[in-house]
Amino acid sequence: MNFRRTLAFRNHKWVEIDFKHLQKGDNFRMFELNGDEVLDEYGNKTMQAKSDPYYDLELECWIIDLEDYE
Repeated sequence: MNFRRTLAFRNHKWVEIDFKHLQKGDNFRMFELNGDEVLDEYGNKTMQAKSDPYYDLELECWIIDLEDYE
């Protein structure tokens, strides 16, 4: 079940993909189902994947590590 829309910057354009198909180094944006943009802890709208997505058994969801951009 997807809780957010994910857009990755691929081939010079934003394309919608499944979150778990992000790759390390991807620049991406996420949106809540109501259309609100998801911001990182610094208020950035665009994030960069520091890792490939992985499934967290405790949280029971896919997560990804982010590059820090202040």
